[in-house]
Amino acid sequence: MWNSLRLLVAGTCLLILGSGCAYRLGPTNDQVAGAQTIAIDYFPNQSLEPQLTDLVATAVRREVQRDGTFKLASRGSADIVVSGTIISYGRLPVGSKRDDVLTPTDYDVKITAKVRAVRGTQTVYEGEVSGSAQVVFNADLNNAERENNPVAAENLARNLLSAIANGSW
Repeated sequence: MWNSLRLLVAGTCLLILGSGCAYRLGPTNDQVAGAQTIAIDYFPNQSLEPQLTDLVATAVRREVQRDGTFKLASRGSADIVVSGTIISYGRLPVGSKRDDVLTPTDYDVKITAKVRAVRGTQTVYEGEVSGSAQVVFNADLNNAERENNPVAAENLARNLLSAIANGSW
């Protein structure tokens, strides 16, 4: 008799404590995942690094499909339209040789875009979003950078989609 009463009390306490710590799947702004559509415009490139427009557009579209928070749509039929401009591309040294601190060995490449997401006449998100990737120095730094630019674009896309999905509506 006492054992079943203890189990009942312990189970009730666990249920009460566990209900306050529930993990939520999907968007955190009470929207249903996949219920809204989103269109991604090409981002014009104002930086000096070529071919970033295609990298960023592809990465953002791929992230929308991977994430599942929104459905990808064309501009005319979308609930939310995302537009922006790539405003900067930079390389920042983050590591050096042990015996020569003036010679960098590792770099971070960073892509920054000014972005605006609009639903009808309401601005859902407006601001700067960036993504970076680490480049390990080798004999050909330009090729090493070009190989890591898609990673920086993917990180930018992930940060952008998170900002749009978790923004205040």
